[in-house]
Amino acid sequence: MAYRDGGDWMLADSEVPQYPRGDLRRMLAVLAAIDEIPDATLVKVAARSGIDKKTVTMLVRQAAEQAAVRIEKLGPVYRLTDWGPVLKKSGAKIALTGALAAPTTQP
Repeated sequence: MAYRDGGDWMLADSEVPQYPRGDLRRMLAVLAAIDEIPDATLVKVAARSGIDKKTVTMLVRQAAEQAAVRIEKLGPVYRLTDWGPVLKKSGAKIALTGALAAPTTQP
């Protein structure tokens, strides 16, 4: 789990940053987890992303409603079938690895 220490994101055992509530990178991390996990169940996605199951469910629904991402669910298994016109798979994978949590500098 990650935590914020003096404004910096810290990574712990899972190596997945914990972005703040309402942060788009949370949705991206969930989508990337669904895309990379074989037989991506809610439990597996929550474990991989470090986001609780209730929030994962909400973010999946929001991705479909707000970004036209297509996610099929067959029984307990999620499968991402279309990233939609807005989001990119490569960007989501970066969010899951924590590279988007890197500090930025202002000009």
